[in-house]
Amino acid sequence: MIDLYTVPTANGQKVHIMLEECGLPYQPHLMDLYGGAHRTPEFKKLNPFARVPIIVDRDAPGGDFAVCETIAILEYLAAKTGQFVPTDPRHRSEVQQWLSFVSTNIGPLFRGEYMFANVVPGKIRGAIDYFVSEAEKDFGTLNDHLDGRSYFVGDSYSIADMNAYPVAATSSQRLPNGLKPYPNIHRWAKQIEARPAVQRGMSLFTK
Repeated sequence: MIDLYTVPTANGQKVHIMLEECGLPYQPHLMDLYGGAHRTPEFKKLNPFARVPIIVDRDAPGGDFAVCETIAILEYLAAKTGQFVPTDPRHRSEVQQWLSFVSTNIGPLFRGEYMFANVVPGKIRGAIDYFVSEAEKDFGTLNDHLDGRSYFVGDSYSIADMNAYPVAATSSQRLPNGLKPYPNIHRWAKQIEARPAVQRGMSLFTK
């Protein structure tokens, strides 16, 4: 059994999808971030970074094992189940590259846009426009890469696709024109959206 501590953000949804795709039994726990549930001493023993998502593998060799940070969780579950990551070294490296690009480039841009649009007093227009403009450039990179491709890497669905899909499906709604300027992302996203496990993962704690 895996305990999942999460909220239905893009990062949480990436892990929800992976757990559903792997078919592992798990128990989801919705975290009250506004109430500070992630900053309690008990939670920080599991994750000193005080962030979600996090999983605790109750069946890990040697006893309970907590894994935090989204990419680390995806890679751990892929290694545990032997699924959704290529065995070919070149393709495996490509998966890691796209995991990194989406999470370290696009993710922080949308966090910055959200903070200046919704948290920082006064809504600093110049900062918001900067983050949106940079996100649009990175979406252009994704769109170019997906030209003629069904998946991010090779001919197989992988954790690179799971990591990118919630960003394309939800974060893109904060771009002025959504996915309209990115037909390759739109086509790819519709294909990923059709997977039952993706639908279950995206709906967790949203209804």
